Amino acid sequence: MLKRRVTDADPWETVRLINRAWRTGDTTEIAELFHPDAVIVHPGFEGRTEGREDCVLSYVDFASQADIRRLEEFDPQVDTVDDTAVVSYGFEIDYEMEGQAFSDSGTDLFVLNRGRDGQWYAVWRTLIMDE
Repeated sequence: MLKRRVTDADPWETVRLINRAWRTGDTTEIAELFHPDAVIVHPGFEGRTEGREDCVLSYVDFASQADIRRLEEFDPQVDTVDDTAVVSYGFEIDYEMEGQAFSDSGTDLFVLNRGRDGQWYAVWRTLIMDE
């Protein structure tokens, strides 16, 4: 269960809760923040993951395989119209996977929808990687 409901909170807080949840491995909390029909479009628009369960699994798989050394989120932008919000922010991440070090940066882009219960749910996400 969510430790903190995000009703009446801004959509940026929902994205931050998702990021905290995957970093701590709390898959239940991640699942409660995604719409059942959520879609994650892979970087470069090269594939997609569809449905809450598979979207959550993609976070769980990454978190279980990567040792996160640093994750910074900056310059959040939130555009809201009625019950739809677009959230974007810059990120920098350093992690190790299978003994190899990686550093990535780019923009994380979410579309969220406010449900009838007042909670914001992630419905669509992609990463736009810096070159």
